[in-house]
Amino acid sequence: MLGKLLFPTIEELIRERDFRTLKDQLSQLPAADIADILEDLHESQLSVLFRLLPKDKATDVFEHLDIEQQQHLLNSLSKEKVKAILEEMSVDDRTQLLDEIPPEVGSQLLELLPQEDRELALSLLNYPENSVGRLITPDYVSLNEKMTVGEALDKIRRFGRDLETVYACYVIGTRRKLLGFISLRKLVTSPLDITIEDLYDKNFVYLRTDTPPEEAVEMLRRYDLIALPVVDSEGNMIGIVTFDDLMDVADEEFREDMDRMAAVMPGSTHTFLEEPTMSNVRRRAPWLVALLVVQAVAVTVLAYYDALLEQYIALAFFLPALVATGGNTGTQGATIVIRALATGEISSSDILQITWKSIKAGLVLCIVLGVAGFFLALGVNRDPVIGLCVAAGMGTVVLMSNLAGNLLPLVLKRVGLDPALMSGPFISTIVDVTGLLIYLQISTLILGSLGEG
Repeated sequence: MLGKLLFPTIEELIRERDFRTLKDQLSQLPAADIADILEDLHESQLSVLFRLLPKDKATDVFEHLDIEQQQHLLNSLSKEKVKAILEEMSVDDRTQLLDEIPPEVGSQLLELLPQEDRELALSLLNYPENSVGRLITPDYVSLNEKMTVGEALDKIRRFGRDLETVYACYVIGTRRKLLGFISLRKLVTSPLDITIEDLYDKNFVYLRTDTPPEEAVEMLRRYDLIALPVVDSEGNMIGIVTFDDLMDVADEEFREDMDRMAAVMPGSTHTFLEEPTMSNVRRRAPWLVALLVVQAVAVTVLAYYDALLEQYIALAFFLPALVATGGNTGTQGATIVIRALATGEISSSDILQITWKSIKAGLVLCIVLGVAGFFLALGVNRDPVIGLCVAAGMGTVVLMSNLAGNLLPLVLKRVGLDPALMSGPFISTIVDVTGLLIYLQISTLILGSLGEG
């Protein structure tokens, strides 16, 4: 946030070409704040300002930039500068960069790395795309169970500066077999002459290289950890994934879910104000067209019941309230289930329990909204028969909407699609069409029955 506050001053210094003052000011800012400043600069200014950064801060700032700005800098900086940045980058951030840039550019960058780093990068890129294998860093504290606490702390002092975190330490056996876990807190509060094997925890949680990042996020949350070890199929330690890397994944997943819940194609790397107009349109138009096609069915339904609506025009008065209530009920139900799926409270295998719970809640809502609909109709039209039609239609639509909102996300989850697709505009559109059909068909049956009587 400090970077945003200083942005007008930075812009003025760039215009005045006062690079000495610029360099002094930038050296005092945290890397994240400098990245905020760079995000608001034109590409030509971005390159100039980045070259002013101290060597020890340039890589940290580079890791905070979005992929487009990183690519621009890679194209504008000298080969030596790019090589230095790549070698200084954390392993997981470097893997993400190589994964997201065009393959031909990635190949050129790999050639700049020392052989050991290049082999490591290639091995991580070989893991499945949506897996924690892509987020691994091999820079962690590894201890031998025969070490004393004093020897372990001495090792942390000597090598800790270059590691991703020193707060979580892992006990490694032969062939890099993961044996257990011990926290830094436990080390520093234990006598120096006690061996690690007398202290470390043999009951620990871990991930496999093919574990989805979303599952890893849930494990971090459940067990309140700052890092998780990652092992191969034989239980050998490969590396760790840390809280900050998984929170980046969770943040990206949240933004994608928000886009899908609003019927917008995810994938934009721009802020709202920076996104090009046509990019904004391309992400929204296909969904809007698809929803319009579905809504066309509603027009067909209204046309089919044209004679009924002409004879009982009062039925049309309550169409907006009925479809809006149905849409709201469906959206509520879908949101509750999607949140529960995301937090691990439920899974698609719980569909029978969820169905029964949905029916019970839906029946209560059916009665409440049905009664409310009856009195609404009676107050507007003063015809108890129309009130009965509205009450029966409203109650049935609410029951159906609640059931659809609860179950459709589970169906998508079961077939391997994102449950967030089935929310907001989609649920509302589906309920609009089916709600009209239910309301008008129930009204036909009630009015026909009373007419025959």
